[in-house]
Amino acid sequence: MNIPMPVHASAACAAITATRLREAAQAQIVRTFGAHLAGGPEPSDEQLVLFARLAVSELRLQRRLQASATAGHPYDIAVLPWER
Repeated sequence: MNIPMPVHASAACAAITATRLREAAQAQIVRTFGAHLAGGPEPSDEQLVLFARLAVSELRLQRRLQASATAGHPYDIAVLPWER
């Protein structure tokens, strides 16, 4: 039976939260672009930078989660050295 360790469970929770935050930022940008097409302002640089940072954080957390899930298996390479 595969019982998640507390560290693995908290990493999964962090990855899910990161995905939700990125999706919320993405939805806001899409709404802003829609308003821009109707004559409103375009998305701000801050919105775009925040989205990019959230997307990178989400990817890193997912990679760490994958690495922690495969830890202890010497033949699995979850994260390449230059990705750390």
